[in-house]
Amino acid sequence: MAGHATSALIVVDMQNYYIKRDSQYYRYFNALQPGCLDYIINRCETAVIPNIQRLQRHFRSRSLPILYLRLCGRADDRSDLHRFFWETNRNAERAGFDGVYPLEQDPPADIIEEIKPLPSEAVINKTTFSPFTGTDFERVLRDLCVASLVFTGLSTSQCVETTARDASDRGFHVIHIEDAQADYDELHHTSSLFCSQAVCGGYIMTTEEYIEMNE
Repeated sequence: MAGHATSALIVVDMQNYYIKRDSQYYRYFNALQPGCLDYIINRCETAVIPNIQRLQRHFRSRSLPILYLRLCGRADDRSDLHRFFWETNRNAERAGFDGVYPLEQDPPADIIEEIKPLPSEAVINKTTFSPFTGTDFERVLRDLCVASLVFTGLSTSQCVETTARDASDRGFHVIHIEDAQADYDELHHTSSLFCSQAVCGGYIMTTEEYIEMNE
């Protein structure tokens, strides 16, 4: 594909700690507000994971790039994380929940097994909402001659939308796969998609629509 503009599938923060009910992240937030993560996890299990799997098969069959983003710390005290995540981790520790935001080498930081990256697929570790800040994400995309980013993952209104806006600012085309993303409730999910579309000038599609259009 060298020298030819192409599309890349972007899988945002589909990590064990974010999705699995036995994680410290889940335990902490469920203790604060019981049931607050049920919508996003249920949507991941019933829609997001199966649809990302379909998109993985589609991209791999065409030798198109797939890049995975992971939100995790490098510093033991999580001081390198965005202030919001660092403060959350600190408050969780005070409440007896250690490692709500894992370090990059910790198993909870890994991409979930259901959509595990192949050895040839890039995994980008970030410490804030967007990988365009503080990582070589843009260089990787340029080296792959990527022109369009196809967004999936978590959460729609936070890391996905922030990354999409940053991508648009840098000249990338943005495509949101509506049924391969999730947020904490349907209102935030839907509102974020349409706000992002207005700013990024991108497209909102279902998995089926995207695959049919690119057969």
